[in-house]
Amino acid sequence: MSEPSRDDTTPVPVVGPAAPAASGPAAVDEPAERGALEIAFSVVRRIAEYAADSTEGTVRTERRVVGVGLGESGATAKVSGYGDQVDLRLEVPLAYPAPIALTVEAVRGNVRERVETLTGYGVRGLDVTVSALTVPAGPPAPTRRTE
Repeated sequence: MSEPSRDDTTPVPVVGPAAPAASGPAAVDEPAERGALEIAFSVVRRIAEYAADSTEGTVRTERRVVGVGLGESGATAKVSGYGDQVDLRLEVPLAYPAPIALTVEAVRGNVRERVETLTGYGVRGLDVTVSALTVPAGPPAPTRRTE
């Protein structure tokens, strides 16, 4: 039997002792020497909004302009900062009735934990504004028909 032909692009299996450790840029093990990681504030904003929206007691509200529904919106965030510290300003709609102070404290804790864990930024300031109190949507009310 003849061996299948190989060209220069076909990988050739290597059998034998392990190759010696590479030297140069690929061999650098220290994270600080490999390069920098920058996380944009827009990413921090999305993490904060998602964390706030996933906190129990927050709701998404329907956006309407002149009676036309434009979808839903939840928490909105603004991020500023310098270095490895960020300041967050959140606007959060809450369910009604709800213990506002307890819900806001839960939002603060959840947002702070998620932002610090996922990004490495320290949260220096975290202001929360309750933008709305909304009765959560239940099952649709039955419609009446008159004949």
